[in-house]
Amino acid sequence: MRILVIDRSTSRAGMALMDAGRAICSRVWEDDAARSPGWIAEAVRELAACGVGLQEVGRFVCGLGPGSFSGIRSSLAALQGMALPTGAPVCGVASAAALALAYGMDVPRVTVVGDARRERLWIVTYRVEPHTGRVMLADGTRPTHTAADFTLVPASELASAIPGDAFVVSSDWARLAPRLTAACPSPRLLRETVCPDAADLGRLACADLDACVTEPLPIYLHPAVVVR
Repeated sequence: MRILVIDRSTSRAGMALMDAGRAICSRVWEDDAARSPGWIAEAVRELAACGVGLQEVGRFVCGLGPGSFSGIRSSLAALQGMALPTGAPVCGVASAAALALAYGMDVPRVTVVGDARRERLWIVTYRVEPHTGRVMLADGTRPTHTAADFTLVPASELASAIPGDAFVVSSDWARLAPRLTAACPSPRLLRETVCPDAADLGRLACADLDACVTEPLPIYLHPAVVVR
């Protein structure tokens, strides 16, 4: 089954077309291009260049973040529109879990940290099953790919929230470098910005389709604020 994957949760947006768990074409958009509405037409052209039409896509997968709420929401809307003519399912997985898959094959656990704003950080710890390619939560349970998998912590409590054997990565390194450096010893900290790869999201979905969110929504970690 061919699966079209889109992730626009960070400044490095991307797409990948998966077939039998392997990426057969992909595209990356950086910075301003990641926010441009032209990405939809470019994604369709990329599929056409691979000889694949939207009607041949059997499933659509969206990276759910955490990250850019507008980027994730517009991706979901676009994929739902692409899926409408054939009725193919649209589902989602946490973009943070794709980072765990990318960096967790050779370490016991991977902790992903991000800027949740409002003086809070979000944090989640995963472990990768090398023999299956599945990403599980630190306690061995299957992730829900919703906000329930994540914890909000004050910056002052970050060090105590990171497991002692975890490798730490972040898509928000540019903003969080001082806090991450203070909270985590250098050998366990990747000191650069890393962004989810759409092909890794695709591999994650292919390895555990049952874990995908079938009614996907952007992962939003703060309750709604009512302005009177």
